[in-house]
Amino acid sequence: MGCLALFGRLFRPLLGWAFGLTILFTAVFGNYIITLFLPLVLFGRHVQWRQLMDRAISFWMMIPMTFLEFIFGVRFRVTGDAVELDKPALIIMNHRTRLDWMYLWSALFKMNPWLLTSSKISLKEQLKSLPGAGFGMAASQFIFLQRNAEEDKQRLTQAIDYYAGVGGTYQILLFPEGTDKSPWTTKKSDEFAKKNGFRELKNVIYPRTAGFLHLLEKMRKENYVSYIYDVTVAYPTNIVQSEVDLVLKGQAPKDVHFDFRKIDIANVPKSEAELNKWLNEIWVAKDERLERYYSQPKANRKFTPSGEGYIWEKQDLKQAAAKIFSFCFWVSVVCVWSYHMFFLRFVQIGFTYFFVVSTFLNWRYGGIDQMVFASFSSWRSSRASRVV
Repeated sequence: MGCLALFGRLFRPLLGWAFGLTILFTAVFGNYIITLFLPLVLFGRHVQWRQLMDRAISFWMMIPMTFLEFIFGVRFRVTGDAVELDKPALIIMNHRTRLDWMYLWSALFKMNPWLLTSSKISLKEQLKSLPGAGFGMAASQFIFLQRNAEEDKQRLTQAIDYYAGVGGTYQILLFPEGTDKSPWTTKKSDEFAKKNGFRELKNVIYPRTAGFLHLLEKMRKENYVSYIYDVTVAYPTNIVQSEVDLVLKGQAPKDVHFDFRKIDIANVPKSEAELNKWLNEIWVAKDERLERYYSQPKANRKFTPSGEGYIWEKQDLKQAAAKIFSFCFWVSVVCVWSYHMFFLRFVQIGFTYFFVVSTFLNWRYGGIDQMVFASFSSWRSSRASRVV
């Protein structure tokens, strides 16, 4: 056993590096393909661009999912209410680790693979700078927040205008806590609780309501929200806090559990004071639920399903085949593309084109997402003036 344990400790970091390099090279190739279709945006084909990007990027999302499930051996258990694909919604979830948002892809895929095409995420601005993946997430029109109240409100407004304008029915993930749970953020949450006379929370941190309030208000104004999904994530065996642990150390959670509770928007308060109270009450109840969850022996930790009580746990053979096919396709194509990079002039020209375009977009607009937003706004204004 000592030799096996030593081998495992030596081998796991290699898996982490393999994961990181696979994500990097496949994302770079995917970004190259994305830039080839940018003329759709320039010629005002915004609906077609959005549909193409949603499907293409969801096809790439299966790479990290496949690596986590089939190579790292992460198991996912999903319970509760099903997310409706054809209804715009807001997903709120506790932020236990820096990687919760990526694990959520596997949860949504278990429910309905097409949910990958309608999933949008609000993330920290720093993630936009991730090599490879950052450009792809920007092309997917994820919402990147700066922790500046006025700037973030503008970005949330901009995103909802765009989502509604292109006719997509998206489910938007927002972490009301604003950051992952760590010793430092837990301390700040406890100080907030003490200052406001609230009870201290053990398993979550108190939500910051400003972004949530503004986003929900905007979604309601545009009639762009049917449900709020209250999602609770938990790690029954081990918690891996960050992408550094995953990529550099090869550490991954053995299991990830999600529970979804669907709330009709008609049952959600409208006033700011009531919404603040409502959200805090949800987080207190979430903390109590997680306390009961973690008080069980590790082998028995499971959520009691919410709502309709669905359980998605076993690996569906068709879904497994789709993940493996996607993974093999991307890795094979990238290997061939990388090999020919040294010999074929048109491949070299294509990569140069991608490098120049992506550099220009970052310099001129601050990213491909901002270029798309600006182009869409200009296109919509010109259409409106023609109608008048």
